[in-house]
Amino acid sequence: MKINRYQPVQSYTNNYQTAKSGDQQSTASKTDDKVEISNAAKRLQGTQKLDEIRQDKIEKIKSQIENGTYHVPAKSIAEKMYGFWNKQ
Repeated sequence: MKINRYQPVQSYTNNYQTAKSGDQQSTASKTDDKVEISNAAKRLQGTQKLDEIRQDKIEKIKSQIENGTYHVPAKSIAEKMYGFWNKQ
């Protein structure tokens, strides 16, 4: 390839503009994908039962926090941190 000092840049910018406008057209025509899971499928998976259990646990913790009775032992926090930093 021969490189000249005074080579015109216009031919390269035209190619760039053509490619850029082509990308904009292709992204505009794309649609978003969407997945919906029916209630019957959720029941088969058993997620409603888990959601109910999770919601009960959340409500219990919320009430404990509001009453000031929620407490996490410092030892369990230290064990989790130690395990995280030592990859256990």
